[in-house]
Amino acid sequence: MPATPPSARALDRAAARVLDRLAEAAEVLLPVECAVCRAPGSALCRACRLLLRRSCARPFEASSAAPLLDPALPVVAAGRYAHGLATCLLALKNTGRTDLVPVLAACLATALHSAAPDWPPGPVLLVPVPTSPAALRRRWFDPVRVLLDDCARRGVLPAGAVVSRGLRHRASGTLLPGPAQKRLGTAGRRARPSGSMRCAAAPGARCVVVDDVLTTGATVAEAARALRAGGAEVVGAVVLAAVRPPAVPLTADSVPARPGPGEYPV
Repeated sequence: MPATPPSARALDRAAARVLDRLAEAAEVLLPVECAVCRAPGSALCRACRLLLRRSCARPFEASSAAPLLDPALPVVAAGRYAHGLATCLLALKNTGRTDLVPVLAACLATALHSAAPDWPPGPVLLVPVPTSPAALRRRWFDPVRVLLDDCARRGVLPAGAVVSRGLRHRASGTLLPGPAQKRLGTAGRRARPSGSMRCAAAPGARCVVVDDVLTTGATVAEAARALRAGGAEVVGAVVLAAVRPPAVPLTADSVPARPGPGEYPV
């Protein structure tokens, strides 16, 4: 039988247990504070953790708000890129707060399970958008890959889904030097990632692109183009956060309004 999707409360409880253990271990060497409100004692205090869970309790369809995406490519976002979610994601990416991985991975897992009913039956590859070589040297880790690996390690991925390194950065691509992508306009974002990735998935593989933040959709569009050019089938995309408000909410059948107790261990 297929695994029952996890509830937000179950994922939150599991993330809280891991965060508490990490905080206890880290306090021996250095003080720990909440990434959002700076309260001492934990990576994410109880109040901020509850607010984060609530902000990601109802994943939504976000592709219609991204002008550079193919309208036929469905994209599910765990939450809006604002407040606690944005703060935690920036803390992970910019300051190396890997103690936030369990709680952010729980949010991503909820979005993956919300999107999974629309995927075709059979194996599906979850393909993270790779971090650029420059960002990898700066951060020493790939945030999206770390989140997916955490989901896989806890066994909370949708049934039939496996994490795959299906994309690589192309050294000779047209990834242009210049300002950070977040400072570019729509035209600049369209040109910046063009040709920058290549497919490493097997021809015919069914793939779901996974990224951290959806803005104009240029990066997800390039990832989908590269996979299709390599003969893979792109069945959708999932992101942790979307900058713009949701255009089309998922149905109540896809995301329960009141999650019940956890049905499987994490």
